[in-house]
Amino acid sequence: MDWKFWRHKKDQTTDGIAPVSKLSGPKELPQAVGQHLVTNQKQDPDWIWSLRCVVRRHPENKHVFDFRVFSPNQAGSQGIRVADYTSLDHHADMILFEGWFDKLTNQVKLQKRAPSLAA
Repeated sequence: MDWKFWRHKKDQTTDGIAPVSKLSGPKELPQAVGQHLVTNQKQDPDWIWSLRCVVRRHPENKHVFDFRVFSPNQAGSQGIRVADYTSLDHHADMILFEGWFDKLTNQVKLQKRAPSLAA
């Protein structure tokens, strides 16, 4: 038995395959993503900035992040709790926009998933 609970194991793995990576919860849209949606996609700024997104680090580049944008109001009304990026795997209809962005270059690539719910 390993009773040294005060020491962290640096290379925790799941099933010995890959290191465990903790995903963050829902946050406000990153600035680059919000600006892209408002300026390039011509979306309503009030609606866009009320949305939330979940992100995960892209495996190949530490400055690139995958993101999924969703409406917290719609999730709440349907009783869906969005905890992290993978929470939306089973609720693809909740994803309004998804894609990736680069923090260094502010480059954004996205695709529209669900019909616009701005009303």
